Formats: sequence, structure tokens, C-alpha cells
Amino acid sequence: MSTLRSMLGAAALASLALTLGACFGSANSEESRNPPDRPTEEENCEAKGKNDEIRLALAPACEGCHLTGNKPFFASLTSFESGLVYNEKYVKRGDPENSMLIQLLKGVAPGSYPQMPPGQPYSELIANGRVTLTIDKVEAWIRDLPAPPAELETPAPGEFTVRRLSAEEMVVSLMAQLGLTLEDFVSTSATDWRDSAYIVAGGRFFVWPGDWSPGISGQYISDSRTIERFEALGGGNSLVYRKKDANFGPSAGQALVQMSQAWCARAVDKSGNKAVLRHVTLADTSAKNPDAVQKNLRSLYLRMLGQPPSEAEAQALYTQVYLPLEAQNTRLAWIGTCAALVRHPLWITY
Repeated sequence: MSTLRSMLGAAALASLALTLGACFGSANSEESRNPPDRPTEEENCEAKGKNDEIRLALAPACEGCHLTGNKPFFASLTSFESGLVYNEKYVKRGDPENSMLIQLLKGVAPGSYPQMPPGQPYSELIANGRVTLTIDKVEAWIRDLPAPPAELETPAPGEFTVRRLSAEEMVVSLMAQLGLTLEDFVSTSATDWRDSAYIVAGGRFFVWPGDWSPGISGQYISDSRTIERFEALGGGNSLVYRKKDANFGPSAGQALVQMSQAWCARAVDKSGNKAVLRHVTLADTSAKNPDAVQKNLRSLYLRMLGQPPSEAEAQALYTQVYLPLEAQNTRLAWIGTCAALVRHPLWITY
């Protein structure tokens, strides 16, 4: 799993290097001073106004993660203004102190990502010269931010592009989010089990690629449908020349529904696992401990989707999913709530 994360991280860094090179060029490069081909208006990095000036100045720190996906703020000026600048969730005109953008740059934002970019404080990026735009200048820009341009009122769906998570990304991320490991799905009785084809326990709805070493055992005691489920999610298999499916069709939907229910149940039942039951136990009900239930529901939403729920979203999840299932028992209520979040569009897409 760490190998896949490394590969994805390397791809993001490569994307950043390519985009920065294309836009900003090398300070000592003859080509950057005298480019052989004049860029088009869309490709030209000259700022088209104050908002664009801020976008281009923040880009070296931010666009590595925010050129694509469901938050492609730095894909274009329109994306920047529509998704970030005039989105009150991130920027409050005239009020930089209460703007999440400033809080993220300072590393004090609420939620699971208090700092952007993650891993290195923005102040260090200024100190090492990677960016030159100070937080004070961003605050001054927000303080004097003009009203949104009229063209932002016209929908531009092409500015925001999303893709579904690949089958590999679904397997790796869901295992991590739910606090599950290989030991929860495969036999560990042999001392060399990590180096041998995995013998998959039945009834656990394990999903795993067929071409990842050391493979899935063909023994009759091993769940033979492990690889089939992965392929139903859209995964490929180089050993049988099966291509990945970039679409999210009925087979992927059905596989994800079953996978979400089975894996969330395993996470809830796993002893000592706080991934789902972080602030409650199965003895806590909405009648006995309503505050803990609400706190856990919001915490689980944040963990699974990467952002806190609005009050309306939290209430809908509570009244439409949690409460009806709690009437049977709290175990089913938390399994159902967890599974509903796994099937949420924000979880499925990037």
C-alpha cells in the first residue's frame, strides 16, 4: 500500500514540475526569456488582474494538488475565482482573519487539514524562495477584494473536472480510513504468510488486485472471488490483459455497496479500532448520549470525506440513515452510516 501511495505522490510531483516549468520557466533559461513559440492567451502566465496575480503567486505552493480533482482551484482563473475566491467557505470578503484560506496558510484551520500545503509551513516556502507572496499581502488582497465579476454567474461546467477513484485507490484508502489491515482478511497462520499467495478468509468480502505480489491463493479454502470483485470495481489485471475501466457503472456500484457494508462492519467489530467509533461505544444511543452520537457522526463524516459537514448534511445523515437503523441496534446504525459515506460522491471522486 505504501508503494501505491509513493507512486501517486511521485505523479503529483511530476505534474507540479511540468506545470511550473511550462508557466514560470527557469530563471536562467534562454527559452524562458525568449520562448520559440508565443503562448496562446490561455497559456500566457501574465496576470489578467489582481485575482489572477494572487493565483499565479500562490500556484507554486498549491497547484501541485489543485490542478485536477474535485478542487482544481488553480486550473484557470475562472476555477480560482469560482471555487476559491468567491466561495465564502474559503474567503470572506473584507475579513481575512476569518477566511479559511488565511487559516490554512498559517496552519491553524479547523478540520483534518489544518495546513496547506501539507507537510511544510507556508512561511518556510517563503523563506526558501519557492513563493514570494507573503500572508500579509494575501490578507490585504482579501480585505480589499472586489465584488465577483458578472461572468461568474454563468455556469462553466468545463472548468471543474473530476474523475472516479481507481479500484486501487478505493482499496488502499478505504483500508486506511477504516483502520483495517491485511490481517483482517487473510490467513496469518503460516509464518511466511506475507511472502506467500494470500489465503483469503470466507465471508469477509476481500477485494484485491490479481496482479499484486504475492497474489491470491487458488486453494479451495481461499475466497476465489476476491479478484473478481476488484475487477468489478473497475480494476485491471495485467496477468490476463484486462484493462482498467475508468467509468463507474452498475458493476462498480454494486461492488462498492457490498464492499462498504462488509468493510464498515469489520471496522465496527474490530476490537480497539477507533476508526468508526471514535467518540462513542455501541452502548451509546441517541437517547442516552445524544451529544456523543452527534460528535461521532460529524467526526466520521470529516474522516471519510475530508471536510466537516454542514448542519443540513449532518442532520440528513442523522435522520435519514443513523436513526432508522438505530431502531434495530447501534451496531447496524454505525455500519450503515459508515457505508453511506463510502458511497458519497465526495468519496468516490477525486
